[in-house]
Amino acid sequence: MAAVVPAALGAVALTLLWADVPWWWTFPHDDMTATGSLVVGLLYQPLVLWGPLLAAVTVSYHRRRTSSM
Repeated sequence: MAAVVPAALGAVALTLLWADVPWWWTFPHDDMTATGSLVVGLLYQPLVLWGPLLAAVTVSYHRRRTSSM
């Protein structure tokens, strides 16, 4: 549980942190060019998956560790 609880909390935090990234293009970015906004938006899109993938790995780890005991 020493690894599962922090990982689960981290997964929730990352999911909430990056939840607005899919709507990157709806927010005004006056300090960026159109090309810069497009590049940054595309490069940051994979961060949306970081929280859910960490949650999946955490659940897998927890199941693997508790089923063998």
